[in-house]
Amino acid sequence: MPGEAGAGALTGAPAARVQARPVAPGPAETILWEGRPALGAGRLFEGLFLLILLGTLALAALLLIAPHLAGSAFAGTPDARALPLILLMVVGVVLIIALPVWLRSTARGRARYMLTNRRALIWVGRSIVGEAILFGAEMTVGPTAVRFWNHGLYLDWRLRDEGPDLVRFERLARPEEVAAIAEGQGARRVDDGPAQAA
Repeated sequence: MPGEAGAGALTGAPAARVQARPVAPGPAETILWEGRPALGAGRLFEGLFLLILLGTLALAALLLIAPHLAGSAFAGTPDARALPLILLMVVGVVLIIALPVWLRSTARGRARYMLTNRRALIWVGRSIVGEAILFGAEMTVGPTAVRFWNHGLYLDWRLRDEGPDLVRFERLARPEEVAAIAEGQGARRVDDGPAQAA
């Protein structure tokens, strides 16, 4: 838009670049490999941890408001009409804290991985939530994972961690096979660097 270019020129700041969500492979792109994370003890522990977290949060919320149920100068003396509001507040506190954790955990568990002749892609449902261009990408291979890093990669917030942003194919049965396909499309195996930091 002309107005946007003019505004950037006036302030002297570069125009902000918004990275659009990647599109599905088209006719000019060949799918070379597809896979999913292997189900195992790790997934079971993630689900168990989430249930324990939800239970702990619900208990903490109830303990927080329990002193006010007998009446206080702050809350007054609640009657039967206040019970639905109290329960709604407890459920709301649990959801506010637990919903992002649940969304991240389920996104990683439902991920589907794809290598094309151009990109490494992570799908959740019908949406691409992670993309790295293979040509020139740095790649590390672990016992059960392959990680890709390249400038301009796309990563949905549910897959971001505290470390550097990486496209991770996790809990793979044959990571060396996946790495060999990626190397054939221009990815470089490295022993250190951004992809190793995860």
